[in-house]
Amino acid sequence: MKIAPDTLADLFQRMDLFESIPQTVLFKLAAHSKIKRIPADGVVFHKNDVGNALFVILEGHVKVHDDDYVVTKQSAGSFFGELALLDEGPRSLSVSAVGETTLAVISRTEFYSVLEDYPSVMQLVVSQLTRRLRLQTDKLVDQLRRREEELTRLVDERTAEVVHQKEEAERQRAQAEAEKREAEFQRQRAEQSERFKQQFLANMSHELRTPMHAVMGMTSILLQKGPREDQMRYLESIIRSSKSLLVILNEILDISKIEAGKMELEHTDLNIERIVEQVVNTLAYRADEKGIELVTECDPALPPVLIGDPVRLQQILLNLTGNAIKFTEKGNVTLIARPESIEDGSCRIFFALRDTGIGMSPAQLEVVFESFRQASSDTTRKYGGTGLGLSISKHLVELFGGELRVKSTKGEGSEFSFVIDLPVSANTRIADQEEVSQQMLDALSGTRILIAEDNYYNRIVATETLELRIPGVQIDAAENGQEAVEKCDSGIYDLVLMDVHMPVMDGLEATRRIRETHPELPILALTASVIKAEVQKCLDCGMSGCIPKPFRDIEFFGAIYDVLHNDGTAAKKAPALPEPSNDRQESGLQFLESLTGGNRERIRKYIGLYLESMRSALPLIEATRDAGDAERLHRHIHTLKPQFRMVGLGDTAELAARIEENLKAGIVPKVLTADIDRLLEDARRSEADFEKYLATS
Repeated sequence: MKIAPDTLADLFQRMDLFESIPQTVLFKLAAHSKIKRIPADGVVFHKNDVGNALFVILEGHVKVHDDDYVVTKQSAGSFFGELALLDEGPRSLSVSAVGETTLAVISRTEFYSVLEDYPSVMQLVVSQLTRRLRLQTDKLVDQLRRREEELTRLVDERTAEVVHQKEEAERQRAQAEAEKREAEFQRQRAEQSERFKQQFLANMSHELRTPMHAVMGMTSILLQKGPREDQMRYLESIIRSSKSLLVILNEILDISKIEAGKMELEHTDLNIERIVEQVVNTLAYRADEKGIELVTECDPALPPVLIGDPVRLQQILLNLTGNAIKFTEKGNVTLIARPESIEDGSCRIFFALRDTGIGMSPAQLEVVFESFRQASSDTTRKYGGTGLGLSISKHLVELFGGELRVKSTKGEGSEFSFVIDLPVSANTRIADQEEVSQQMLDALSGTRILIAEDNYYNRIVATETLELRIPGVQIDAAENGQEAVEKCDSGIYDLVLMDVHMPVMDGLEATRRIRETHPELPILALTASVIKAEVQKCLDCGMSGCIPKPFRDIEFFGAIYDVLHNDGTAAKKAPALPEPSNDRQESGLQFLESLTGGNRERIRKYIGLYLESMRSALPLIEATRDAGDAERLHRHIHTLKPQFRMVGLGDTAELAARIEENLKAGIVPKVLTADIDRLLEDARRSEADFEKYLATS
């Protein structure tokens, strides 16, 4: 096709076809064009209407970059100068106009002329990307906005959840704090309740035991005055009933001690055969009254001396044997004790109580060991008791490391059994007390003893007891711990008897100081406390052992003998201190007769010392009570307490100790008025009794 000599621009401007194309159409020279008046450097020399709308600028100011098109003659469409259509496919380029760059995809079509005088022209159909990208960008922005809104919503929800969790955690923390406070409050209430319970039981013990001892004591006196046969039966009935009441009282106190976790076993030499014999001797009369046979099967293969708590073991066997007798109307009750094995210095012992009594049903067996439970109300009415004996026995057996078992058939009888392990003692026999006492006294001749005791009356008792029984004994005395330390530094002693509570310096500190210069000197504590924790304090500070006050001769001289002649072995363990047993409490005069061996001169002397202390102390107690002076009242009662023990008034001493503990705990005297009045009443009654003795003896 012949191309007119007009410029291509003029030609193309007349081509309406291009003006109607919806895409942008740009015209530029091909790279190999020879037309010089139109630069072939990518400058657009014509645009259609759409291109004008996109690039609202003059021709010559729009430039298509990257002009690296390749056009060959082989792609020519017509030899006779026809314009050939060459489609190289879309190409991504950029189109710029006066500093503004538009991203575009350009499909190029080249019109190629074989005539050298005519240029090859590049038609560029531009698909604008900027608008598409803007739409896509707007879409992305919208998506991002929605995503941001979603994230904001999620963050808000998560924040709200975290806030809720925090609030919930705070609520739970507050609830936990409230529960903790409530638990602490309940714990304090429980502890207070336990204290009140123990105080109530102690008060009950005193209130019941005091009149019971009076009843039993006076009944015993009447029995000694030769009553008629019918009177004898009545008096013996009173004694038996009184003992039954004391058994019930002891059971209640024992179960409360067990529940409080305060029941502990002693570890002393014991003989099983002797314990069984004592059980039988105690209960034989009951079996005789019912016409049943009480049989014992104590295997001679048992070691002669074992280590354990003889009092608690005897209590278990007494409870089980007593129960068996109680519920057996005919036949027999058999107490069995035999070794199952003996090895490694320990003996495993089988105990059993078999009876031919009423037996128990399976339902009764399920509750037999529960406290305050018996087979039925009819059983309680018929046989009596508290329903505590078996429960106490079960707990005591567990303290020994065993388990109390029962087998029973209704109407045929029952068997209670348990197995415990007891260490075998190195001793081969438990010697008679009187024999050992005399042997001790012979061995203690000429002993040099320092007594550290602030109480004048206690010093007198200890001094006279030693001087009366030990030939050639040499006694020195100190009134406080400081004085005891000084005397030990300047003198030579074989033994120190050290009171624990003294002014200036107590016995514990004095012992520690004496140990610095006299590590081997035997020191025995004189203490009214038999609580294990208090005894352990004495041992921890270096004392060799403890002697409980008021002491009996066998305990007193036995401890001295052990520490002086058994290589100090008594110091290696806490001594087996007897717990006070109020049901076996002697009257003051009986105690003094036992303490002095019936020496009336010494009895009168001790009574005189006691009366002298009462006359000076009782008015001071009344005055400090009325004044509400707890500190001075505590001091006076603490000073007076040993005087009661010195003459065997254990109940009164216990009452004084209880008042002393309450004052120490911060209870004001006014609250303790009833106890203090009772203490004064007991003290004055004892004064009258002792003055009567002095007047008639």
